[in-house]
Amino acid sequence: MLEWASIILTVLLSSYVIIVSTKKKNKLSCTVGKMASMTNSMMASVTIGTVLGIMLRSTDLSIPTIISVMIGMSIGFLTGRPISQMAALEGITAGIMGGMMGAMLGMMLQTTYMELMMYFLDVIYVIVMILLLKVIDKEANKQNEAMKSYKTI
Repeated sequence: MLEWASIILTVLLSSYVIIVSTKKKNKLSCTVGKMASMTNSMMASVTIGTVLGIMLRSTDLSIPTIISVMIGMSIGFLTGRPISQMAALEGITAGIMGGMMGAMLGMMLQTTYMELMMYFLDVIYVIVMILLLKVIDKEANKQNEAMKSYKTI
């Protein structure tokens, strides 16, 4: 049950970040876009990879790795593509790296620490996503202020 709750939380928050960054794409610099796509895809793929590594312990490492890398690449592309190709590529490569690391972590955990690691990753994931949304909002507001001061001149 905890595994599915973690996956649902990750999918919902990552989708929200994708929606917010797409809506504010014209107000985000390339640097913030790259950082947003990289952060979103890395955190999502590490979290999902770890959960899949735990859920699919009886299988080979390749299945959780492939699934989490594909999810991370998709999230990175969807977050970065509206902003720039460079942001999309940054998100894709971060998704690859996070998916591999998460799957390895999930497969190597001792059974006594699986739940602890999932709780830890969920808390870290939520904190990082809140910080990311604040950075996106601050950048968008900075662009709004610049446009207002430009119009008054």
